[in-house]
Amino acid sequence: MTVVAGKPPINGFDPRRINDALALGLTIQPRSPEVTIPLLGRVLEAVERAVRQMPDDKLDWSAPDRDRPMREFTYHIFTVSLNTVRGLASGQYTPMNDAPGRDFSSFQVVGDYGHKLVEEYKQWAARENPRVLARMGPRGADERSAADRLDVATGHAVQHLRQLYFVLRQFGIEPANPMNDDAFPPEYVLTILW
Repeated sequence: MTVVAGKPPINGFDPRRINDALALGLTIQPRSPEVTIPLLGRVLEAVERAVRQMPDDKLDWSAPDRDRPMREFTYHIFTVSLNTVRGLASGQYTPMNDAPGRDFSSFQVVGDYGHKLVEEYKQWAARENPRVLARMGPRGADERSAADRLDVATGHAVQHLRQLYFVLRQFGIEPANPMNDDAFPPEYVLTILW
């Protein structure tokens, strides 16, 4: 998702920067890790279910406004989330590179990759203390607190999950055990224009 409201463009889901760019005057505080950690885990599991439903003849399909094939898009969802938690642990945030996603030969293989990352996420979540993360400020060169990072990563995953549901339905496939919009904080549920 890219929001353009003047310069520079806002890449990804970032409610605070969108609020500031559009001068909405809202007070946006990051959600507590006590909320985002379990929610992100459920969202990543739902992403895995949805990815496994994608038909392989759509591996190279891309949205009209984006030159990113579905195999790369689905890889991206998992990778952004794990880059976030790995960065919280190390203080180093790896620059995103979605190109490896173009090498997947089927959505089952993407799902297997995602499953490994979901399991890594669960292990990380079981070790972390949400209250400690809530007090953790910026680390290294990062300008965001841990709570802010987790909030943005969770909102990002929610937006992409909703896009996956939209695409599946466009292909005539009803998502299995979908998460409904009422499962998400209201600011995570932006209108999809795709």
